[in-house]
Amino acid sequence: MFGPDFFERLSQRTYYDLDGNPISQDQWSVLRLGAGGAHVARDHIGIYHVSTIWTGTDTTPREDDRDHTPLIYETMVFVERLDPDGVLSADDRLDCTEQYAEMHATREAALAGHNRATAMVREWIVNGRPEL
Repeated sequence: MFGPDFFERLSQRTYYDLDGNPISQDQWSVLRLGAGGAHVARDHIGIYHVSTIWTGTDTTPREDDRDHTPLIYETMVFVERLDPDGVLSADDRLDCTEQYAEMHATREAALAGHNRATAMVREWIVNGRPEL
C-alpha cells in the first residue's frame, strides 16, 4: 500500500465533492469534516457492522479519463472481535478486516449498496457466511 511511490500517488489523487465533481484537496478536507465523518449509513447486525461512507477519492484504475466515473462512496462489512471478558470498547471490538466491500459512484447507489449489504449480512446470520 505505502511502497516507494506512495507520496507520488497521493499528490496525484483527485478529490471529488458529494456529487462526483472534481474539487481541491482543501475543499475536500472541509467537506470531509462537515460530513460528520462522511458516513452515509451504518448498521450493526449481530456481530457484523455494515458501513457506507463518502470517501471523496477514487482509487479505481482508470482506462480512459474522459469517460471515467469516479467511485467515491464505499460500502464495507466488518466483523466484531470476540470479547468474552467484555473489556473492549465498541470501537476496539470492530475488526478492521473487511468481510465485503463495494464501491459506488453516487449517494443513491451507495444507499442501495448499503441495503444489499445489510440483506446479505442478515442472510449470513440465518444461513452462515459462505466464502466470498
